[in-house]
Amino acid sequence: MSEHIWYTHAPSPTAFGVALRKGWIHEEMARCGVEVRALAASSDPDVQRFRRERTSPRAFRQGGNVAPLIARSRGNDVRLIGLSRTSSIHPVLALPDSGYRTAADLLGRRIAIPVRQNAVVDIPRATALRTTSNLLATAGLTLNDVELVAIPVAGSYFDSRPRPGDPISDGPSEGVAFQVSSAQTDEVTALVRGEVDAIASEGSTAEILAATLGLTTVEPGRAVPRDLNNRSLLAVTVSGGLLDRDPGLVISVLVQILSAAEWAIDEEAEARRLIALDAGIHEDMLDAAYSPRVSRQLGVDLRMDKVADLRQQHDFLVEQGIIESPVDLDEFIDPEPLKTALARRGVLV
Repeated sequence: MSEHIWYTHAPSPTAFGVALRKGWIHEEMARCGVEVRALAASSDPDVQRFRRERTSPRAFRQGGNVAPLIARSRGNDVRLIGLSRTSSIHPVLALPDSGYRTAADLLGRRIAIPVRQNAVVDIPRATALRTTSNLLATAGLTLNDVELVAIPVAGSYFDSRPRPGDPISDGPSEGVAFQVSSAQTDEVTALVRGEVDAIASEGSTAEILAATLGLTTVEPGRAVPRDLNNRSLLAVTVSGGLLDRDPGLVISVLVQILSAAEWAIDEEAEARRLIALDAGIHEDMLDAAYSPRVSRQLGVDLRMDKVADLRQQHDFLVEQGIIESPVDLDEFIDPEPLKTALARRGVLV
């Protein structure tokens, strides 16, 4: 095969991840004479640049919404062709003897915010800010009511090979469980040393930290916290060059993603095993990190409520200075490939 496409996806529950682990996308692309390659597995510096900046002319991704929004804001031709919503936990954690029980107790406290100075896209910082903001809002507080403590983190978010202290990789590369487990080493160290009062965490990493260190979750106030963050609203994106040149190929991949989401509902036991592998967590911890219904939450669509949440997330990132140039979401979102893929699956749209 002379042609190939690249892919990457976050260590989160996704239909894309299931379809990859089942081999369906590789098989479908092979029928089209196209080889499927993981960006995370490449040692080519140019390929890793694609991974960091989302500039590859032939690439797919399903993962958090922060990276593609930033990429689009910087002028990269990435198109959003689907969204999925996952019940991923995003707790603020404190030491068990801290006395911080609810969001109101965080007034004036020091909250760790990781900062990767060498990262082109600092996703953990964006996630921590959003998690903290969501929790504080339940007590009528804002980020201005706490002290945000920058925690310097060495390494890049997109390092292809895990090293001690390095953060999570953005794909199913070897060592994902190690990366998930060690993702917040610097923040935890600051917490234990008393340099901060609480840390924001998420998903698999949060459940592992809570279980290992006995950390307590700071509970929300009277209002229910928004379940809106980087990896609770997952984006299916494709490079514009690939979509313009091979729309049929893009639709074929989407068909496999839609098929995987339906399969996961019918084959819950096996789906949960595959999801746990992708999330870098033991299957026994899957319910606590995500939801007992996680295998039923892989559906991809462009429903109005999800698009509205994406707009809110975008506005938050702009407000925090994470996105410097606002994104025209109407131009960013291309609904046509999904419409065609759904029609192929016999779904009326």
